[in-house]
Amino acid sequence: MNNQLIGNIAKRGILLSLLVTGMGWISSCSDIDCSVTNGVLANYVVQGDTLQDTLTVSAIRENRSDTVLLNRMVKTTKFSLPMSYSGDTDRLRFVFTSKTGVTTVDTVTVSKTNMSHFESVDCSPVFFHKLTSVTAKGTRISQIEISNPNVDDDGTKENILIRFTNP
Repeated sequence: MNNQLIGNIAKRGILLSLLVTGMGWISSCSDIDCSVTNGVLANYVVQGDTLQDTLTVSAIRENRSDTVLLNRMVKTTKFSLPMSYSGDTDRLRFVFTSKTGVTTVDTVTVSKTNMSHFESVDCSPVFFHKLTSVTAKGTRISQIEISNPNVDDDGTKENILIRFTNP
């Protein structure tokens, strides 16, 4: 083979290598770990004894039917709930059902600031939240407080600490 042919083959090899590398960079940009995949949930951590009763949590929605967020959880020490995107306040209905069938209802109100979060044009819109207050009315939730006010796609945070009383 002559030197010119070997040089052309080497140039084509280098160009092909650069093209493949460039394609890898381009395709890696669309492989984003969007927050929607991870989810934006408020993490509740039960303080004291685990809840022995069955717990169902629903979002109370004005002029619309309620939405069940957590259905019949038993013996829990922690749980996660989604938050609304638009409202400054979320109202939640906590329904406790004992082993004997007695039902008790408490209402939790979570006040927050919603912050739109831009990840990438490849990702759906996401809202993070900053908790400003949390209160409970009823007899089964004896204490509720904010532990970490920043609700985002980091699922390891303990956002709300909650303590239940046994009937």
